[in-house]
Amino acid sequence: MSRQYFDITDLVRFARTNRNVSGIQRVQIRVIRHLAATPGGDDVFCLFAVSRFAPPVVCRAGELFGNEEYDAGRFLAALGLERTEDGFSERELYDYLARFPKRSLLRVVKKVEAILLRRVWPAAARRRLGLLAAAEQGSPAPARVHTWRVRRLETDDTLILLGTNWNVATIERLAKRFFRRGGEVVQVVYDLIPYRHPEYCIDSLSRKFNRFLVTSTAFTSRYICISEATRRDMAAFLAEHGSAARTATWPLAHEFVGYGRNTRGAVATNPAVAALADRPFVLCVGTIEVRKNGIGLLRAWQQLLGRLGDEIPLLVFAGKYGWKIDDFRALLAADEKLAAGVRVIDRASDADLAFLYQHCLFHAYPSLAEGWGLPVGEAAWFGKYSVVSSRSSLPEVCGPLIDYVDPENVDKLAAALETVIRKPDLRRQKEAAIAAAPLRTWADTAAHFGSLIARKTAL
Repeated sequence: MSRQYFDITDLVRFARTNRNVSGIQRVQIRVIRHLAATPGGDDVFCLFAVSRFAPPVVCRAGELFGNEEYDAGRFLAALGLERTEDGFSERELYDYLARFPKRSLLRVVKKVEAILLRRVWPAAARRRLGLLAAAEQGSPAPARVHTWRVRRLETDDTLILLGTNWNVATIERLAKRFFRRGGEVVQVVYDLIPYRHPEYCIDSLSRKFNRFLVTSTAFTSRYICISEATRRDMAAFLAEHGSAARTATWPLAHEFVGYGRNTRGAVATNPAVAALADRPFVLCVGTIEVRKNGIGLLRAWQQLLGRLGDEIPLLVFAGKYGWKIDDFRALLAADEKLAAGVRVIDRASDADLAFLYQHCLFHAYPSLAEGWGLPVGEAAWFGKYSVVSSRSSLPEVCGPLIDYVDPENVDKLAAALETVIRKPDLRRQKEAAIAAAPLRTWADTAAHFGSLIARKTAL
């Protein structure tokens, strides 16, 4: 029987330092979970690299991704990669250090202090970080899943590189050997932004990604792209590099897992989020980084402050801070009136995000470049309208259900936002159309992906 092996190396690495998943990690978990739960799911496996030279570790996907809500600590514990009795995890240390200024001497001292204490007295180290002792955990530790090593795949199997597994030597060696023996290697591509728009990325990311793109052509049979815009970019790259690899488009879902269409009643876990229940606000979901164009949204909001005065709603950003945001921070620091009307919710939980989507007036997404645009679809899942950038893949997410604007034209962005704020009847009309429209679930998306994987001939 043909087996499907999903590389989850980047998901394992992400879980070590991040409590909550972001866009690409969400996609991996939801797709693998659905495929493992369908008929034939016993032939769906996960593999990941643990060192540069050892063969990858494999487990059954259905054992690793059950129906319970994803938790980074339990995920790693199930794989045998994290234990409470070790003192604390990398992720818990990262969370603890986040309360101290980056690159400060105090942060360095606190990190060294915690690591030294963990070596001599793990239980005390947990207390120092404000963590519960092992016996005080709210639920029992998850059962370890059965794992084993794999050195060779059978030629009728499929190796699927679903995440951002760039330049992982262990996985590349496995993929190259498998490909040379006639095996099918599928690479999912989320975007080519570091290649096409290096100005939106740090230099090290662009170098790493560009190396991956070139190297991948030596072992990839097919590239599955999450939007037609991304597929066109990928096809152009392959043509430039003389590759005959095939491409296909695989649009993502709108569904926000755990909540039905157009539902209300989400309960926030963060008091700062819960406090917004009685305040009108406009929401922008996504990492705060230069590519997401938070600075453009702030400048548009400055214009609205002058025109709407006290009638202007709050502007809420839900996302962690990323790179190249000095201008964003500087504008807030220089304009006290603007800053007073802006809230930043860092690392919101799924429950908090659901609450924000449900309670916002509407959603704004002025990104300069995307591979897809999950928050636009998620807002629609809750029946909420969005003002969205007209760039790259974004018009593919909701089509004519929402409106689009040039993200670099601050005047037009401000005008579009003002129209929706001033005309609640128009907003409700658009929400009614969104609420009635057919939207894709993750089960739909996983089934589509499974059908693409099953086609080992021309797409």
